[in-house]
Amino acid sequence: MFNINSACAARGRNRLAPALLAIMILSGASSQARAADHSSPDLGLPVDCRLGVDCFVQQMPDVDPSDQALDPLCGNATYQGHDGWDIRIRTLKDLDRQTPVIAIDDGTVARVRDGIPDRMAQDKDTAGKECGNGVFVEHSGGLASQYCHLKEGSIVVRPGVHVKKGERLGSVGASGLAEFPHVHLSVRRDGKPIEPLTGRPLGTGREACGEIAGSLFEPAVRDALSRSASAILLVGLTNAPPELSSLVRDGEPVAPKASQPVIAWVWAINVEADSVFRMRIVDPDGKTLMNVETKPLERRKANYIAYAGGKSAQRPGEYGLQVEMVSGGKTISSATRAILIRSEGER
Repeated sequence: MFNINSACAARGRNRLAPALLAIMILSGASSQARAADHSSPDLGLPVDCRLGVDCFVQQMPDVDPSDQALDPLCGNATYQGHDGWDIRIRTLKDLDRQTPVIAIDDGTVARVRDGIPDRMAQDKDTAGKECGNGVFVEHSGGLASQYCHLKEGSIVVRPGVHVKKGERLGSVGASGLAEFPHVHLSVRRDGKPIEPLTGRPLGTGREACGEIAGSLFEPAVRDALSRSASAILLVGLTNAPPELSSLVRDGEPVAPKASQPVIAWVWAINVEADSVFRMRIVDPDGKTLMNVETKPLERRKANYIAYAGGKSAQRPGEYGLQVEMVSGGKTISSATRAILIRSEGER
């Protein structure tokens, strides 16, 4: 049996609680000693997806050893003691797509665990299994990578197997201490946690944030991860304000009927203070049914749902929804959808 220290990686609340230091207990044969090659690697993403389109950075490592959490870009997309990158998909419904978790570099699989169900953290006992289903890979130069919260039954590698960069290890899941479906990537060098975007040891401090010249990621990945983590996940029309827990579990609610109130909603992550949402509904004739701007957000939110409306649709047909998240006078993220509103009794 092997013990691997890993920060639990699944805080989706508006105010993120400090992480508990989790113990991931995995079985398997130990790998051969890695070569002492300390050349800078070009690490890839731990998931095969389009970042900002069908997967998103929810949280980054905490690089500040003080009691004020700080992400490697000098922002607040983290929580106290968090040791890795959380790259999420939207909802539990999306687990069926089998989004691949892949090796960030060539290496040898050292340890594996599977068999833990995919459920939200509050629905299960995660004591001692906070990482959920996971894979631990040893690379050259003393580097090692750990992948947590994989989907039950999805892991396709075993201890002792050599994997190439980009090779599939399993699928994104919600096993262990997870409040949303994602993969948690943590990286170590010679057994000590490091922050791969900056290439520095975790806990280096505030003066190191924002310095990514020494990044361990390949340039395209480095550039993608260094962009703002603020993003719109989903937008839609419904007849009642949606709740975050329902969105994560069940996906988006059904569209309203023509006789019901029409409410425009948007679900966004890492929304900065003072941000506003602009929402516009266009009826089947191209006329504006609603055009509103929300009040500025008083404080930052890791997850945020904004909604507006309440009037009944005038008639069945295809309605357009346009949503913008604006911060500092700039559009940070936007989404456009066409949504069919049916008559009462029509399926």
